[in-house]
Amino acid sequence: MIFLGAFVLSMMAVLALTPALRSLATHLRFLDHPNMIKVHRTPTPLMGGIAVALASLASAAAALVLINYPYSAKIVGFMAGGLIVVVLGLADDANGMRPVVKLTGQAVAAAVMMLSGGLSGLPFHPVISFVLGLIWMVGLMNAFNFLDNMDGITAGIAAIAAFGIFTLALGHGQVLTAIAAITVAGGALGFLRYNFSPASIFLGDAGSLFLGYMVGALSMRAVAYAGADPAAVAIPVLMLAYPIFDASLVTIARLAEGRDVAQGGKDHSSHRLAGLGMSAKQTAATIYILSASLTAVAVYLSLRHGGELPILALAVLAVAGGLFFMGVRLFRVPTQVRGSRVSSPVPVRLYRPTAQEIALLTAAYANTDEGRTEMEPVPTHSRETIEV
Repeated sequence: MIFLGAFVLSMMAVLALTPALRSLATHLRFLDHPNMIKVHRTPTPLMGGIAVALASLASAAAALVLINYPYSAKIVGFMAGGLIVVVLGLADDANGMRPVVKLTGQAVAAAVMMLSGGLSGLPFHPVISFVLGLIWMVGLMNAFNFLDNMDGITAGIAAIAAFGIFTLALGHGQVLTAIAAITVAGGALGFLRYNFSPASIFLGDAGSLFLGYMVGALSMRAVAYAGADPAAVAIPVLMLAYPIFDASLVTIARLAEGRDVAQGGKDHSSHRLAGLGMSAKQTAATIYILSASLTAVAVYLSLRHGGELPILALAVLAVAGGLFFMGVRLFRVPTQVRGSRVSSPVPVRLYRPTAQEIALLTAAYANTDEGRTEMEPVPTHSRETIEV
Protein backbone atom coordinates (compact mmCIF):
# COMPACT_ATOMS: atom_id res chain seq x y z
CA MET A 1 0.00 0.00 0.00
CA ILE A 2 2.87 2.37 0.77
CA PHE A 3 4.20 1.94 -2.77
CA LEU A 4 0.89 2.87 -4.37
CA GLY A 5 0.60 5.86 -2.06
CA ALA A 6 4.12 7.05 -2.92
CA PHE A 7 3.44 6.65 -6.65
CA VAL A 8 0.15 8.56 -6.53
CA LEU A 9 1.58 11.29 -4.31
CA SER A 10 4.52 11.86 -6.67
CA MET A 11 2.29 11.93 -9.73
CA MET A 12 -0.25 14.30 -8.17
CA ALA A 13 2.53 16.59 -6.94
CA VAL A 14 3.95 16.88 -10.47
CA LEU A 15 0.51 17.50 -11.93
CA ALA A 16 0.00 20.32 -9.42
CA LEU A 17 3.48 21.84 -9.54
CA THR A 18 4.10 21.84 -13.29
CA PRO A 19 1.47 24.44 -14.34
CA ALA A 20 2.71 26.82 -11.62
CA LEU A 21 6.34 26.40 -12.68
CA ARG A 22 5.35 26.77 -16.32
CA SER A 23 3.75 30.14 -15.54
CA LEU A 24 6.75 31.19 -13.44
CA ALA A 25 9.20 30.24 -16.21
CA THR A 26 7.15 32.19 -18.75
CA HIS A 27 7.03 35.22 -16.46
CA LEU A 28 10.80 35.07 -15.86
CA ARG A 29 11.41 34.37 -19.57
CA PHE A 30 13.24 31.19 -18.58
CA LEU A 31 12.55 29.68 -21.98
CA ASP A 32 14.10 27.34 -24.52
CA HIS A 33 14.07 29.30 -27.75
CA PRO A 34 13.97 27.54 -31.13
CA ASN A 35 17.01 27.61 -33.37
CA MET A 36 18.56 25.67 -36.24
CA ILE A 37 19.46 22.61 -34.14
CA LYS A 38 16.16 22.23 -32.27
CA VAL A 39 12.85 20.66 -33.21
CA HIS A 40 10.37 22.93 -31.41
CA ARG A 41 9.21 26.12 -33.12
CA THR A 42 8.00 28.30 -30.25
CA PRO A 43 9.74 29.46 -27.03
CA THR A 44 8.94 26.85 -24.35
CA PRO A 45 9.29 27.05 -20.53
CA LEU A 46 12.20 25.09 -19.07
CA MET A 47 11.39 24.50 -15.37
CA GLY A 48 9.73 21.11 -15.70
CA GLY A 49 12.70 19.35 -14.14
CA ILE A 50 12.17 21.19 -10.87
CA ALA A 51 8.65 19.78 -10.60
CA VAL A 52 9.81 16.21 -11.24
CA ALA A 53 12.72 16.47 -8.80
CA LEU A 54 10.73 18.06 -5.97
CA ALA A 55 7.82 15.65 -6.37
CA SER A 56 10.03 12.56 -6.51
CA LEU A 57 12.31 13.42 -3.59
CA ALA A 58 9.54 14.83 -1.37
CA SER A 59 7.26 11.84 -1.99
CA ALA A 60 10.08 9.39 -1.22
CA ALA A 61 10.89 11.27 1.99
CA ALA A 62 7.23 11.28 3.03
CA ALA A 63 6.91 7.54 2.38
CA LEU A 64 10.00 6.80 4.50
CA VAL A 65 8.57 8.86 7.35
CA LEU A 66 5.24 7.02 7.17
CA ILE A 67 6.90 3.60 7.52
CA ASN A 68 9.36 4.87 10.15
CA TYR A 69 12.33 3.96 7.98
CA PRO A 70 15.50 5.17 9.72
CA TYR A 71 17.35 7.92 7.90
CA SER A 72 21.02 7.32 7.21
CA ALA A 73 24.01 8.85 5.44
CA LYS A 74 23.13 6.69 2.43
CA ILE A 75 19.69 8.29 2.07
CA VAL A 76 20.95 11.81 2.69
CA GLY A 77 23.81 11.36 0.20
CA PHE A 78 21.43 9.96 -2.41
CA MET A 79 19.07 12.95 -2.12
CA ALA A 80 21.92 15.45 -1.92
CA GLY A 81 23.40 14.16 -5.16
CA GLY A 82 20.03 14.57 -6.84
CA LEU A 83 19.74 18.17 -5.69
CA ILE A 84 23.27 18.91 -6.89
CA VAL A 85 22.46 17.85 -10.45
CA VAL A 86 19.23 19.89 -10.41
CA VAL A 87 21.16 23.04 -9.47
CA LEU A 88 23.81 22.18 -12.06
CA GLY A 89 21.17 21.73 -14.74
CA LEU A 90 19.42 25.00 -13.87
CA ALA A 91 22.70 26.86 -14.19
CA ASP A 92 23.28 25.26 -17.59
CA ASP A 93 19.74 26.07 -18.72
CA ALA A 94 20.14 29.70 -17.66
CA ASN A 95 23.59 30.59 -18.96
CA GLY A 96 25.09 27.60 -20.75
CA MET A 97 28.08 25.73 -19.36
CA ARG A 98 31.38 24.45 -20.65
CA PRO A 99 31.42 20.64 -20.99
CA VAL A 100 34.30 20.22 -18.53
CA VAL A 101 32.44 22.16 -15.84
CA LYS A 102 29.28 20.19 -16.46
CA LEU A 103 31.12 16.85 -16.29
CA THR A 104 32.84 17.89 -13.09
CA GLY A 105 29.52 18.76 -11.46
CA GLN A 106 28.04 15.44 -12.51
CA ALA A 107 31.07 13.58 -11.10
CA VAL A 108 30.73 15.43 -7.78
CA ALA A 109 27.04 14.48 -7.50
CA ALA A 110 27.81 10.84 -8.29
CA ALA A 111 30.71 10.80 -5.81
CA VAL A 112 28.52 12.20 -3.03
CA MET A 113 26.01 9.42 -3.60
CA MET A 114 28.57 6.63 -3.82
CA LEU A 115 30.79 7.72 -0.92
CA SER A 116 27.78 7.98 1.39
CA GLY A 117 26.94 4.28 0.94
CA GLY A 118 25.71 3.94 -2.62
CA LEU A 119 28.34 1.30 -3.42
CA SER A 120 27.25 -1.15 -0.74
CA GLY A 121 26.71 -4.68 -1.99
CA LEU A 122 28.58 -4.34 -5.29
CA PRO A 123 30.69 -7.44 -6.05
CA PHE A 124 33.96 -5.60 -6.75
CA HIS A 125 36.87 -4.07 -4.90
CA PRO A 126 35.76 -0.65 -3.51
CA VAL A 127 38.12 1.27 -5.82
CA ILE A 128 36.90 -0.63 -8.89
CA SER A 129 33.30 -0.17 -7.78
CA PHE A 130 33.85 3.58 -7.42
CA VAL A 131 35.46 3.96 -10.86
CA LEU A 132 32.83 1.84 -12.61
CA GLY A 133 30.06 3.60 -10.71
CA LEU A 134 31.40 7.02 -11.67
CA ILE A 135 31.58 6.07 -15.35
CA TRP A 136 28.08 4.58 -15.19
CA MET A 137 26.51 7.56 -13.41
CA VAL A 138 28.13 10.31 -15.49
CA GLY A 139 27.50 8.34 -18.67
CA LEU A 140 23.80 7.89 -17.93
CA MET A 141 23.30 11.51 -16.92
CA ASN A 142 24.67 12.58 -20.28
CA ALA A 143 22.76 9.85 -22.13
CA PHE A 144 19.47 11.09 -20.66
CA ASN A 145 20.52 14.66 -21.41
CA PHE A 146 21.15 13.61 -25.03
CA LEU A 147 17.74 11.93 -25.19
CA ASP A 148 15.94 15.12 -24.20
CA ASN A 149 15.59 16.29 -27.80
CA MET A 150 11.99 15.43 -28.63
CA ASP A 151 8.74 15.68 -26.68
CA GLY A 152 8.17 13.02 -24.03
CA ILE A 153 11.13 10.74 -24.75
CA THR A 154 13.34 11.29 -21.69
CA ALA A 155 10.46 11.30 -19.20
CA GLY A 156 8.92 8.22 -20.83
CA ILE A 157 12.15 6.19 -20.80
CA ALA A 158 12.82 7.22 -17.19
CA ALA A 159 9.33 6.07 -16.16
CA ILE A 160 9.81 2.70 -17.89
CA ALA A 161 13.24 2.16 -16.32
CA ALA A 162 11.97 3.20 -12.88
CA PHE A 163 9.08 0.72 -13.10
CA GLY A 164 11.60 -1.99 -14.00
CA ILE A 165 13.85 -1.10 -11.07
CA PHE A 166 10.82 -1.04 -8.76
CA THR A 167 9.85 -4.55 -9.89
CA LEU A 168 13.39 -5.79 -9.27
CA ALA A 169 13.59 -4.17 -5.86
CA LEU A 170 10.21 -5.54 -4.86
CA GLY A 171 11.20 -9.02 -6.00
CA HIS A 172 14.33 -8.86 -3.85
CA GLY A 173 12.62 -7.30 -0.84
CA GLN A 174 14.47 -3.98 -1.05
CA VAL A 175 12.01 -1.43 0.34
CA LEU A 176 14.18 1.68 0.13
CA THR A 177 15.05 1.21 -3.55
CA ALA A 178 11.46 0.28 -4.37
CA ILE A 179 10.11 3.48 -2.80
CA ALA A 180 12.67 5.69 -4.56
CA ALA A 181 12.02 4.01 -7.91
CA ILE A 182 8.23 4.20 -7.73
CA THR A 183 8.31 7.91 -6.88
CA VAL A 184 10.56 8.58 -9.88
CA ALA A 185 8.14 6.59 -12.04
CA GLY A 186 5.19 8.59 -10.71
CA GLY A 187 6.93 11.92 -11.22
CA ALA A 188 8.09 11.13 -14.75
CA LEU A 189 4.73 9.67 -15.77
CA GLY A 190 2.82 12.65 -14.37
CA PHE A 191 5.10 15.05 -16.22
CA LEU A 192 4.19 13.41 -19.53
CA ARG A 193 0.78 15.04 -19.12
CA TYR A 194 2.50 18.31 -20.08
CA ASN A 195 5.55 17.04 -21.96
CA PHE A 196 4.12 14.55 -24.45
CA SER A 197 3.80 15.95 -27.97
CA PRO A 198 2.97 18.79 -28.28
CA ALA A 199 4.86 19.73 -25.10
CA SER A 200 3.94 22.89 -23.19
CA ILE A 201 6.99 22.67 -20.92
CA PHE A 202 10.40 20.98 -21.08
CA LEU A 203 12.47 19.15 -18.50
CA GLY A 204 15.51 21.23 -19.27
CA ASP A 205 18.97 20.05 -18.28
CA ALA A 206 17.85 20.18 -14.65
CA GLY A 207 15.25 17.48 -15.33
CA SER A 208 17.15 15.28 -17.76
CA LEU A 209 20.25 15.21 -15.55
CA PHE A 210 18.12 14.48 -12.47
CA LEU A 211 16.34 11.57 -14.14
CA GLY A 212 19.64 10.20 -15.46
CA TYR A 213 21.11 10.48 -11.97
CA MET A 214 18.17 8.75 -10.29
CA VAL A 215 17.91 5.92 -12.81
CA GLY A 216 21.69 5.45 -12.78
CA ALA A 217 21.94 5.31 -9.00
CA LEU A 218 18.94 3.03 -8.54
CA SER A 219 19.92 0.68 -11.37
CA MET A 220 23.24 0.00 -9.62
CA ARG A 221 21.24 -1.83 -6.94
CA ALA A 222 20.33 -4.46 -9.56
CA VAL A 223 23.97 -5.55 -9.48
CA ALA A 224 24.01 -5.71 -5.69
CA TYR A 225 20.94 -7.97 -5.66
CA ALA A 226 22.87 -10.71 -7.47
CA GLY A 227 25.29 -11.10 -4.57
CA ALA A 228 28.89 -11.87 -5.47
CA ASP A 229 28.40 -12.48 -9.20
CA PRO A 230 30.02 -9.73 -11.32
CA ALA A 231 28.06 -10.94 -14.36
CA ALA A 232 25.06 -9.10 -12.93
CA VAL A 233 26.42 -5.85 -14.37
CA ALA A 234 24.65 -6.96 -17.55
CA ILE A 235 21.24 -6.39 -15.92
CA PRO A 236 21.30 -2.56 -15.74
CA VAL A 237 23.13 -2.43 -19.08
CA LEU A 238 20.30 -4.40 -20.72
CA MET A 239 17.65 -2.35 -18.94
CA LEU A 240 19.12 0.94 -20.14
CA ALA A 241 20.44 -0.25 -23.48
CA TYR A 242 18.43 2.29 -25.46
CA PRO A 243 19.88 5.44 -23.82
CA ILE A 244 23.34 3.85 -24.19
CA PHE A 245 22.59 3.10 -27.85
CA ASP A 246 21.44 6.65 -28.59
CA ALA A 247 24.47 8.23 -26.92
CA SER A 248 26.79 5.85 -28.77
CA LEU A 249 25.14 6.54 -32.14
CA VAL A 250 25.38 10.31 -31.68
CA THR A 251 28.99 10.15 -30.50
CA ILE A 252 30.14 7.92 -33.36
CA ALA A 253 28.26 9.97 -35.96
CA ARG A 254 29.70 13.28 -34.78
CA LEU A 255 33.24 11.95 -34.58
CA ALA A 256 32.87 10.46 -38.07
CA GLU A 257 31.76 13.86 -39.37
CA GLY A 258 34.59 15.68 -37.63
CA ARG A 259 32.27 17.51 -35.23
CA ASP A 260 32.61 18.19 -31.53
CA VAL A 261 30.56 15.61 -29.59
CA ALA A 262 29.32 18.34 -27.23
CA GLN A 263 27.82 20.37 -30.08
CA GLY A 264 24.12 19.85 -30.58
CA GLY A 265 22.32 18.76 -33.72
CA LYS A 266 19.31 16.95 -35.11
CA ASP A 267 21.22 13.70 -35.40
CA HIS A 268 19.89 11.64 -32.49
CA SER A 269 18.15 8.31 -32.95
CA SER A 270 14.79 10.03 -32.41
CA HIS A 271 15.48 12.52 -35.20
CA ARG A 272 16.56 9.71 -37.50
CA LEU A 273 13.42 7.69 -36.71
CA ALA A 274 11.36 10.77 -37.51
CA GLY A 275 13.35 11.02 -40.74
CA LEU A 276 11.91 7.65 -41.74
CA GLY A 277 8.47 9.26 -41.82
CA MET A 278 7.31 8.92 -38.23
CA SER A 279 5.48 11.69 -36.39
CA ALA A 280 6.72 12.92 -33.00
CA LYS A 281 4.15 10.74 -31.22
CA GLN A 282 4.98 7.68 -33.30
CA THR A 283 8.69 8.20 -32.67
CA ALA A 284 8.13 8.42 -28.92
CA ALA A 285 5.88 5.34 -28.95
CA THR A 286 8.46 3.33 -30.90
CA ILE A 287 11.20 4.23 -28.41
CA TYR A 288 8.88 3.41 -25.49
CA ILE A 289 8.22 -0.06 -26.92
CA LEU A 290 11.92 -0.74 -27.44
CA SER A 291 12.80 0.47 -23.94
CA ALA A 292 9.97 -1.47 -22.31
CA SER A 293 11.00 -4.65 -24.12
CA LEU A 294 14.63 -4.31 -23.02
CA THR A 295 13.59 -3.53 -19.46
CA ALA A 296 11.27 -6.55 -19.35
CA VAL A 297 14.07 -8.84 -20.55
CA ALA A 298 16.46 -7.47 -17.92
CA VAL A 299 13.93 -7.85 -15.10
CA TYR A 300 13.03 -11.39 -16.16
CA LEU A 301 16.65 -12.48 -16.35
CA SER A 302 17.46 -10.96 -12.97
CA LEU A 303 14.49 -12.47 -11.15
CA ARG A 304 14.56 -15.87 -12.83
CA HIS A 305 18.22 -16.45 -13.60
CA GLY A 306 20.09 -14.11 -11.25
CA GLY A 307 23.66 -13.68 -12.40
CA GLU A 308 23.98 -16.74 -14.63
CA LEU A 309 26.76 -15.77 -17.01
CA PRO A 310 25.85 -17.89 -20.10
CA ILE A 311 22.26 -16.64 -20.25
CA LEU A 312 23.22 -13.03 -19.55
CA ALA A 313 26.00 -13.15 -22.15
CA LEU A 314 23.60 -14.54 -24.76
CA ALA A 315 21.05 -11.81 -23.99
CA VAL A 316 23.66 -9.06 -24.19
CA LEU A 317 24.97 -10.36 -27.52
CA ALA A 318 21.46 -10.60 -28.97
CA VAL A 319 20.52 -7.07 -27.87
CA ALA A 320 23.87 -5.62 -28.97
CA GLY A 321 23.51 -7.25 -32.37
CA GLY A 322 19.99 -5.96 -32.85
CA LEU A 323 20.89 -2.42 -31.82
CA PHE A 324 23.99 -2.51 -34.02
CA PHE A 325 21.98 -3.26 -37.16
CA MET A 326 19.41 -0.68 -36.12
CA GLY A 327 22.21 1.85 -35.70
CA VAL A 328 23.63 1.06 -39.14
CA ARG A 329 20.20 1.65 -40.67
CA LEU A 330 19.60 4.89 -38.78
CA PHE A 331 23.10 6.17 -39.55
CA ARG A 332 22.13 6.23 -43.22
CA VAL A 333 19.16 8.51 -42.57
CA PRO A 334 20.04 12.07 -43.67
CA THR A 335 20.11 14.70 -40.94
CA GLN A 336 19.97 18.47 -41.19
CA VAL A 337 23.39 18.92 -39.63
CA ARG A 338 25.29 16.17 -41.50
CA GLY A 339 28.63 17.57 -42.57
CA SER A 340 27.98 20.98 -41.03
CA ARG A 341 29.39 22.63 -37.95
CA VAL A 342 27.49 24.26 -35.11
CA SER A 343 29.31 27.34 -33.88
CA SER A 344 28.90 26.87 -30.14
CA PRO A 345 27.51 24.36 -27.61
CA VAL A 346 25.84 27.29 -25.86
CA PRO A 347 22.21 27.72 -27.02
CA VAL A 348 21.65 30.49 -29.56
CA ARG A 349 20.25 33.52 -27.77
CA LEU A 350 17.05 35.10 -29.05
CA TYR A 351 15.66 38.45 -28.00
CA ARG A 352 12.46 40.35 -28.67
CA PRO A 353 13.26 43.72 -30.28
CA THR A 354 11.64 46.91 -29.11
CA ALA A 355 9.44 49.01 -31.37
CA GLN A 356 12.28 51.52 -31.77
CA GLU A 357 14.76 48.79 -32.81
CA ILE A 358 12.28 47.44 -35.39
CA ALA A 359 11.80 50.92 -36.80
CA LEU A 360 15.56 51.45 -37.11
CA LEU A 361 16.05 48.08 -38.80
CA THR A 362 13.18 48.79 -41.17
CA ALA A 363 14.59 52.20 -42.11
CA ALA A 364 18.09 50.83 -42.64
CA TYR A 365 16.85 48.05 -44.92
CA ALA A 366 14.52 50.35 -46.81
CA ASN A 367 17.50 52.49 -47.82
CA THR A 368 19.15 49.58 -49.64
CA ASP A 369 18.43 48.76 -53.29
CA GLU A 370 16.82 45.46 -52.30
CA GLY A 371 14.76 47.13 -49.62
CA ARG A 372 13.46 49.87 -51.93
CA THR A 373 12.23 47.32 -54.43
CA GLU A 374 11.13 44.38 -52.29
CA MET A 375 10.53 45.34 -48.68
CA GLU A 376 7.24 46.48 -47.28
CA PRO A 377 7.24 48.56 -44.07
CA VAL A 378 7.37 46.47 -40.91
CA PRO A 379 4.79 47.55 -38.32
CA THR A 380 6.35 48.71 -35.06
CA HIS A 381 4.03 46.43 -33.06
CA SER A 382 5.57 43.29 -34.59
CA ARG A 383 6.18 40.42 -32.08
CA GLU A 384 8.67 38.55 -34.23
CA THR A 385 11.91 37.48 -32.60
CA ILE A 386 15.23 38.22 -34.24
CA GLU A 387 18.12 35.74 -34.04
CA VAL A 388 21.51 37.20 -33.25
